[in-house]
Amino acid sequence: MKKILVPVDFSGHTDITCRYALELAKTYKAEIRIFHTYFDQIFLADTSFPDTLDMSTIYNEELMKEIFHQAERNIKELLEKLDSYISKENLSGVTITSTLVGGEIEHELKMVVKEYQPDIVVMGSRGKGNNINVWGRVSTFIVDHALVPVMTIPELKTIKGFRNLLFMADLTDTNTNIINQILDLFMPYSPRLSVVHFLNKAKIKDEYDKMKGLQTRFGKEEKQNLISFEVKEFEEDNQKAIDDYVTSKEIDLIVFHPHKRGLFYMLFTRNITKKNLFATNIPLLAIPVKD
Repeated sequence: MKKILVPVDFSGHTDITCRYALELAKTYKAEIRIFHTYFDQIFLADTSFPDTLDMSTIYNEELMKEIFHQAERNIKELLEKLDSYISKENLSGVTITSTLVGGEIEHELKMVVKEYQPDIVVMGSRGKGNNINVWGRVSTFIVDHALVPVMTIPELKTIKGFRNLLFMADLTDTNTNIINQILDLFMPYSPRLSVVHFLNKAKIKDEYDKMKGLQTRFGKEEKQNLISFEVKEFEEDNQKAIDDYVTSKEIDLIVFHPHKRGLFYMLFTRNITKKNLFATNIPLLAIPVKD
């Protein structure tokens, strides 16, 4: 891992998002690029007086200038804070760069991912005012379109780390590939990876056989206590099943594969959805399958 992209909106938990990026950068001696998109649209009002200045246009131009300058100040302050942390913790090999652009956030994020080609994107799952409808929409957009892993961080007080990992297995052919990526990425943290398929008892078919087949491919890693496999049955309350497992295993990070048919829809079973994942208040890592 050499490059980490961190989109920010300067909300209350930008700091914890950056801390997660720094943790990865520290381990891999990587570069972090801070990325911010500011709103730069000017709406021109019609005037019935040709050849005269439209005062609303002047106002909009001044407003856009102030938005730009405020974004500059915010990113400068953040970079100074991160540089101070790097120096204080003596994080050799970690570098910070930044990109500030104006435009529509989903489009600009998609473009910077294509241009910068990061190894991973780390971003908050909520924005200013915990507005999941805005920043949450952006994070799910990036998860759905990025061809690299995307880690979304909820508003936490401290970094949880990458020790106890949960992979929500859907028991498709992609799972072996993703498990190998998880082990490669987090091996420096001596992880304990739980591969779990949550199953509604009313819909039991051949899931146990599929899990057994997946398990046999990682016999060596299982003997080394790096990985475990389990099918968890539940009756009706899917959220309680996930919450109980996350709590009992002290899970630090939930990993999943976003299906192209629609983000989070029928991700693991027909009963585990986007709502369930966000409700855990646990960092999430979406890993696309490599070609």
